[in-house]
Amino acid sequence: MTRTPAPWGISRMGPYAATTTIPHYTPVIDPETQLAVIVDEHGRTVELGDHGTSTSGLTPTTTTPGDGSRPGGATDADSTESYDQDQSSG
Repeated sequence: MTRTPAPWGISRMGPYAATTTIPHYTPVIDPETQLAVIVDEHGRTVELGDHGTSTSGLTPTTTTPGDGSRPGGATDADSTESYDQDQSSG
């Protein structure tokens, strides 16, 4: 009977690092303000610190010569990036 060797990666494994318990937070919608708030496991609102929001987008543009009925001519392509960030306090 032949014995199958252990996979090579087993010899490279080590014990997991020590871990800590992270409190359970849940995002909910405040019925009065219609804004998302974070609550802990006891239902208390938790402040996660100052932070802002931002949006960005990349709008590609391409031009081709003629009416597209036949190939040829130069083409040009570029893109425009837009970025908007709220000011956060702190």
